[in-house]
Order: sequence, then C-alpha cells, then structure tokens
Amino acid sequence: MVQISRWKALVFIYIYMLVFAIVFQGIPPVFGFIVSHFGISHAQAGALMSLFGLPGIFISIPGGILADVYGAKRVGIASLIIALTGSLMVASGNNFAILLIGRIISGIGALIIAIVAPQMISQRFEKKDIGIAMGIYNTAMPLGTIITLNTFGIIAAGSSWRVPIFLTSVYCFFVLILFIFKYPSLPEEVKSKKGRRLDIKKSLSAVKGVGWPVWLVAAIWMMYNASTISYLSFGSDYYMSVGYDANYAGFLTSLLMIGALIFSTIVGYLTDKFDREEFFIIIGSIILAFAFFLIPRAGISPLLLGIIIGISAPFIPSPVFSLVPKILSPDQMGLGYGILSTCLNIGVLIGPSLIGLSYDKTLNYLLGFNLMVVMLLIAILFAIVFRILSKLKK
Repeated sequence: MVQISRWKALVFIYIYMLVFAIVFQGIPPVFGFIVSHFGISHAQAGALMSLFGLPGIFISIPGGILADVYGAKRVGIASLIIALTGSLMVASGNNFAILLIGRIISGIGALIIAIVAPQMISQRFEKKDIGIAMGIYNTAMPLGTIITLNTFGIIAAGSSWRVPIFLTSVYCFFVLILFIFKYPSLPEEVKSKKGRRLDIKKSLSAVKGVGWPVWLVAAIWMMYNASTISYLSFGSDYYMSVGYDANYAGFLTSLLMIGALIFSTIVGYLTDKFDREEFFIIIGSIILAFAFFLIPRAGISPLLLGIIIGISAPFIPSPVFSLVPKILSPDQMGLGYGILSTCLNIGVLIGPSLIGLSYDKTLNYLLGFNLMVVMLLIAILFAIVFRILSKLKK
C-alpha cells in the first residue's frame, strides 16, 4: 500500500471537494443568460438550484452506507462520474427539461462528494488535530463560491453561458483522473473493507442504532444551514430593497462566505486546542443570531454587521464536522456524514422556502429575519442539550 503524508492527502480531498462547490454554485452567475436563452421564468431558473439539493434528502444516508461498505475512494470515484455526467448534460442541454435532469444528476454526484470528503479526512487525521483539518476542508465551499461568482458571469458574457459550465465538466474530469490514478491508498485500518458486501437489513439496523449524539449534531447542522442559506438566498434582495445598489448588496451578503474562507481554519485550530466544540457552536450561533436580529431593526452600519456575520458564522461548521469522528466508530463515518448531509438538505429545502413565504405574506423581510434568528436559537438549544447529555453519559 502506498503511504503518503495525511496533509498531502488533504490536498487531494480539498481539490475533490471543490468539485461540489463549483458544480453547485456554477449556475447562479449565469442565471440571466439561461433565462434569456431558453425564454424561461426566474422561478424555473431557481428550480435549477433548489432541485439540485433535493436528492440529498434521500441519497445521503445510503451514500454514506455505501462509502462505509465499499470504501471512500471507490464511492468517491463513482460520485465524480455521476457529477460529470450531469454537468455535461447541463452544458450541452438544448431545452429546459434536459438542464433540470442534468442538475438533478449532478446534484446526486456532488452531494455524495460532500459525504465522502469529510469521511476521508476522518480516516486520516487523529482526533487531536481533526479540527484544523476540517477547518481547512470547510474553506472549499466559500472558495468555490467566490471563484464562480467572480468569473463565470464574465466568461459567459464574453462567450456563452455553456462555456463556464463546460469548464466545470473539464475540472470534474481532471479530478476524476487524478483520483483514479493518483489518490493514495486507504489507511491500513480501512483496507480490510474491500471484501465486504452490502447487507440491506444490517444497514437499516445501523441507521436505527447509530445513537442520539449524531442526530443532535445533525439537527444543529440542519438549523444552522436553514438560517444561513436563507440569508445567502435573500440577503442581497433585502439590502437592495432598503436602497443599496446590487453590487454592494451582493458584497454585504458575501461577507458570510468571505469570513468562512478566512476564519474556518482558525476555528478548527482553536477547536483542537480547547476541545470544546459545542461551546464554539453556541457562541457563534448567539452572535450570528444577534446580528440577524439587528439587520432589519437597527441603524447600525450594514458593513459592520456583515463583518460580524463573517466572523461568527465559521464558528459552527468545523466543530460540527469534528464532532462526528469523536462520537462514532471508524466504520460508521460514512453513515454519520450521510446523516449530516440529509439534515443539511432538509434545512436548505425548508429554510429559504419559509423565508420566501414570509415575504410573500408580509411584503417585507422583518419576519424572515426573525425566522432566521429562531432557527439559530433552536440550534443553540440542540447544542446545549448535546452538552448536558454528553456530561451525563460520562
């Protein structure tokens, strides 16, 4: 078996995770071009995003189980093939139906990537430094988002909306080849899984018996994403509704992602140093909830509030991902991250829908920001319960 540095392996995993970020966020910068090209509505264009995540509710746990049974590398390669197939369908589609099917297929592959990547990290890093590894990993999504938002629209304007989507496919193909021929062999403790076969009954039993801690962590992750994805979805529209131009509104909203890119690794390091993941989750959620509460009410500079959001939001993801390998055995990592992914996608589906509905009913975003705050308060409650039950268990 070829052995290499775990940090070199992390580079492979990071490049792999960037596929998810770029495939997921590759559509919003070219929305306008797709709408004009096909003559579709903005609601139909929005479906290209919302339906991307829908399969994740159903395939995340099975995907995690498959990764536990057949190994992360095998399932990882399969996920890249699926994502590449869907991306090529979108890039070459000649009608809206093909685009929609392509997005659903690419969503299945990309969402499995989001399960396998943290599983690979948990297999290679010890508990004492899992936090910093997860912190680095959690910068992939904001980096991919920043890349697509700042380049895809320009490329599409200078050529065609299909070009940046095709470039996404090229990148996906590159990572696929890299993983097939260059990604290092699995650690020795996972190597024995090569002979295992899927047992449906045993797998269902594993889901039932995985234990309450991982479900509590997943519930935290669900409520956090329901709130923050809602903010990323409607933040720009809110800022424009109160008089800011589109560019500045987009910048203010993007500070959450910029903060995640800058601070996720630092939070991961601090998580390793103090070993108190739930405290980071609670503190970050309190500050973030307070900022969301103030946005539609106070005359405070939106730039200042945006900076506070950018600093506090990264306090949650790295600790959440670091908790999974601490509460589950190595052969349950895929299942654990599958549960996290399922709850994430439920949050993504429910959160923006509730905020959009609240705006339709009230014609302002006050209730929407209140709902974002409530979601974070629920996440705080789950974190407190996790802390109390963990102490009682000891």
